[in-house]
Amino acid sequence: MNADPKMAINEEHRQAQIATELSELTRTMAHSTRTVPVPSDSYDILGDLAASVGHLEQVCRQLSSWHVHVVDGVHYQGEDDRGDGATETVTAAAALARAAAALGEASAALGTAHSANGVVRWFEVPRRS
Repeated sequence: MNADPKMAINEEHRQAQIATELSELTRTMAHSTRTVPVPSDSYDILGDLAASVGHLEQVCRQLSSWHVHVVDGVHYQGEDDRGDGATETVTAAAALARAAAALGEASAALGTAHSANGVVRWFEVPRRS
């Protein structure tokens, strides 16, 4: 039986590598969206972007929770001379929670843009004006 290619796979052992790949892909996307050669693709792009931002919101919430629960001496050994020795995991958790909230707002705005884009009858190829 074949697995659904869109089914999420837990790849905890590759988290850092996946984050690097994500960074590279989003950089490519940032550079490639100056124009949209196939106007009708804009609907799918917005839908996938909204979903991606929603997933990033989840990642930030989960990382925030993880930072709340880490234990000095188990997950890390104190802080370097830039920290105060006790609060930087808490600071990271709070910042990640704020990032998740901001991403939630961005996801909602992208959902609105996706819905609005969906009523437009896009051409497959732009016509010359």
